Amino acid sequence: MLAPVSLPRTLWGLQTPLHITHTSRPTTPFITSVPRFSYLALLLPRLETFYGAACSSFHHEEIQLRNLAVGLLVDLYQPSLPWRLVVGDGPEWDIGDTFMNSAKEADFIRNGNAKQIMSLSKDNTTALWNAVQDNDYSAYAKVSTHLLNAPTPLKSVPIRIYMPSSPSSPEDTTAGSFRVLQTLVHPRLSNRTPQTLGVALKNLLPTLFPSSRDPVLANVILHGAPVPFKAPLEELMREASYPDGWLCLIVVLL
Repeated sequence: MLAPVSLPRTLWGLQTPLHITHTSRPTTPFITSVPRFSYLALLLPRLETFYGAACSSFHHEEIQLRNLAVGLLVDLYQPSLPWRLVVGDGPEWDIGDTFMNSAKEADFIRNGNAKQIMSLSKDNTTALWNAVQDNDYSAYAKVSTHLLNAPTPLKSVPIRIYMPSSPSSPEDTTAGSFRVLQTLVHPRLSNRTPQTLGVALKNLLPTLFPSSRDPVLANVILHGAPVPFKAPLEELMREASYPDGWLCLIVVLL
């Protein structure tokens, strides 16, 4: 009998099919599939070679996409698949620096300092980002195990909640139609019992989540699926965070 596959390994194995065209060649698609934990920016060298033109930004239905993990973007915009994107010349990022800065911020929130990630050897720091580029869960787990098991108790859960929002103006297509709530959320309540997702949502967004047990006015999506309100936040963090260490939840109105 085969051993069950862990949730993190399953998430790392998920793929998103893409249909990409360039602004200068709308009838010549680049067809590919990428891991949900990857980043669109990692496709840019291949796209520039394929189209022979500058490629630096992606658009979904005229909305310029942020430099977020592919799976998070899919959860935010809920596109039909394959996801039809347009690539062109625009703002550029150093995706490696962006990822590492986000991972350092998550480490600081978990521990009240960034000692765990800053104490990584140069080889392990490089291995962390290489694992994301190569979609290599085994290599990633060797480093993340160190990051998630600090010698001191967990202080807070790195969590970002993405909520529907209206653009500030009709011309504002860079931000997309959502806003982000980021705050310190402790893994345990004052009585030392584990804090569940439902309790955290009710405390943070009581208007949208009047019940800590069940979704009434809104629900939250993580990796394409609703999350049980009874799930402990620390367990969610350890099992279902993105590779940069963040637990990213999408609010969906009912």
